[in-house]
Amino acid sequence: MALSRAAVHLLVREAARRPFEGTVLTLGRQHVYVTLGELKALANRYGVSLKNVEPRIHRDPNLAAAGFLADDSLFELLGFTQSVRLDYSSYEAAEHVFDLNSPQLPSELTQQFDLVLDSGTIEHVFDIAMALRHCAEMLKPGGRVVHLTPSSNCVEHGFYSVSPTLFADFYSASRFTLESLYLCRVPRDLLRGVWQTYDYLKAPNQFIPIGMLSGDTWFTFCVATREPTSHAQVPQQSFYASAWNKHGEATGEPAASKTDVHAPPGSRAALALGAVSRSRTLTRIVRGVISLWRKAINAWRLRRGTPPYPEIGQL
Repeated sequence: MALSRAAVHLLVREAARRPFEGTVLTLGRQHVYVTLGELKALANRYGVSLKNVEPRIHRDPNLAAAGFLADDSLFELLGFTQSVRLDYSSYEAAEHVFDLNSPQLPSELTQQFDLVLDSGTIEHVFDIAMALRHCAEMLKPGGRVVHLTPSSNCVEHGFYSVSPTLFADFYSASRFTLESLYLCRVPRDLLRGVWQTYDYLKAPNQFIPIGMLSGDTWFTFCVATREPTSHAQVPQQSFYASAWNKHGEATGEPAASKTDVHAPPGSRAALALGAVSRSRTLTRIVRGVISLWRKAINAWRLRRGTPPYPEIGQL
């Protein structure tokens, strides 16, 4: 599995949000495409303190010649005290040999890890739902799972390409906390090129008409935290569940208002709604204006072939 320069960038961003510690389980052995100097530059950018350990170069001679770090060395520098690997076979000396298609997770893997890192594995597992359940159940409470999975224009790479809603709906139904969910446009130089990222969580349930996304390669990046009450559950797709609820079909509850809008705390929408919260009439008007503005912006983004989600920037 590969940890591109952009993928390491995303891991450092996550370490800045909440430092890494404990044991990381990776699905497969990782090929890392960053040097120590690049890692230090990213750490300085985000205010992340790297551990004072001796760095080690990649075991592969070609990658070592480029100065790229070994996978376990990268994890030590980021704060983990132990890194172990899980794989279908032992050909790359995995500490745990296990088929993610298997229905029963061994007890020695259950709730054992502080991070489960999937940088391109579950799309190769035929029973992807079972693989997701195992990722969830291998985490300790408070542990995090990280996925980096193909979403578009990856024919024959694996069995599946996924939409961000897969992770959003599975981890929400399983009572995890979704920390990050990005749709990433990936250049042809996937391993060392610059990725453009868009924040799915800032605009959930924005349906992208078929064929409207650009013909580039797209990946989904997800970080979710296991809570004390988390347990793997089968989700319904939220876009349709929301439509059912609006018609009172899912729960029997009253239909949501046509002008309901998602307003994350601190967003301009939230500030505007807060300013008029004492007036029902003004609140209804502001919600309508926000909804119309978002529709116009999303239509403009789709005409450009980009997702209707806020742009984070380049990695």
